Amino acid sequence: MKNTRKHIFILFAILSLILSSSFAATKKDNNSKNWLDKSVPSIKETYEDIFDSFGIACEYGPELSDSSVQKGLAKHANSITMGNDFKPQFMTEWYSGKAPSSFSKVDFTASNGLTIKVPAKLSGKERLEKILEVCSKNNLKLRGHVLTWHSQTSDDFFAENYKAKYDGDMITNLVSKEEMTARHEWYIKTMMDYVADWEEKNGYAGRKTGEHVLWAWDVVNEACADDAGKTYSGENQNWLRGSTKDTKNKSPQNGGGSRWFQVYGDDEFIINAFRFATAYAPEDVVLCYNDYNEYMEWGGDHGAWKTSAILKLMDNVRNAEAKVVNGKSVKPRIDVMGMQAHVGISWPGVKGFETALQKYLTAGYDVHVTELDFGAKNEDEAAKAYSEYFKMLKKYGKKSSYPKKVRNVTVWGINNENSWIYKGDTKNPLLFSKNNGKYVTTPSFDAVIEAVK
Repeated sequence: MKNTRKHIFILFAILSLILSSSFAATKKDNNSKNWLDKSVPSIKETYEDIFDSFGIACEYGPELSDSSVQKGLAKHANSITMGNDFKPQFMTEWYSGKAPSSFSKVDFTASNGLTIKVPAKLSGKERLEKILEVCSKNNLKLRGHVLTWHSQTSDDFFAENYKAKYDGDMITNLVSKEEMTARHEWYIKTMMDYVADWEEKNGYAGRKTGEHVLWAWDVVNEACADDAGKTYSGENQNWLRGSTKDTKNKSPQNGGGSRWFQVYGDDEFIINAFRFATAYAPEDVVLCYNDYNEYMEWGGDHGAWKTSAILKLMDNVRNAEAKVVNGKSVKPRIDVMGMQAHVGISWPGVKGFETALQKYLTAGYDVHVTELDFGAKNEDEAAKAYSEYFKMLKKYGKKSSYPKKVRNVTVWGINNENSWIYKGDTKNPLLFSKNNGKYVTTPSFDAVIEAVK
């Protein structure tokens, strides 16, 4: 009888635990709502008097191609960024692994007078057009990400005959600076032409300023080294990725080196990128430099003066001379600093991020927060961080006394489970989660809505 009572007690305890857990789960689920529910406020509408636009990053398949996802994005955002689809690796024909010699090629005469062979078409053209169509249909604007990047760009792009040969990490048959400049111009012109041709065919030609579907480009991405030195005297380039102790003579895949720097040895390719973008993009399309760890500014064994390095890069672009591109004298234009804002809970801290933000604004650049997410261990931690950052960011929006503003905030992904940092202790980086195939709000979403009050 004694054992029976003991077993009954244990069974009761287990049942209570199960019921308690079930209640807790139910309570948690009840706090989450379908992102399309009428009772769920729209983020873009909540912040329409603070930022010019609110954005969410996504992938075409399986996200943007889904009509139900389109509805959610249209409700909560008026700008989107494609996480991968517009990167050079995904746009170029050789991404498929076919030998470049098998591609159909045509002649291209660059503004430097060099005539080179280039692929007749980029393989990502059709997907680009499908994305523009979805955006137009759902009244979404698009940030183009990205034209020039050391990563996710095929090594073949930098090699003679579009076929890289190696000695260790180094390409042994890099093209000359002159040919690379011609290829660079061709690629940027081709991307701009694809967008312009689509807009021409779909009724956007002749519309008033600011009505392009693709409204901003990340022209150059992550060209500054994390171990950037503090001083840049004379020809010193120890702030560029590829020039520093940690990045020199390394491949992008092995140590974060840069084929761009290996070809040029300086920042000429960065200035070229903005000059070509200025020449071929519509005048009202915003041109951005985008980088991570953009708030790092301290010494140490490896240096870490990245904020200063970024300001150096942007000022070099802004102060560069005019040169002839496509028959016209073109001085490179740079409008925006893209602060990626992949941030931890404790580092750099709101104050550390704000200090860097103020430097970019004071230097005369608008700011886009382009890739916001948090490495949070739990929902409460994530929600607190989102609340603190949005309360800080809104001070620099439309009503700010600064002549330059935070114009756009983009969260890097739709739902937690598909986030690039969803692993280990990092489970709650975004504003929505997935529950039985549906997108639902998280405590971080609630925190963002409350932060506006």
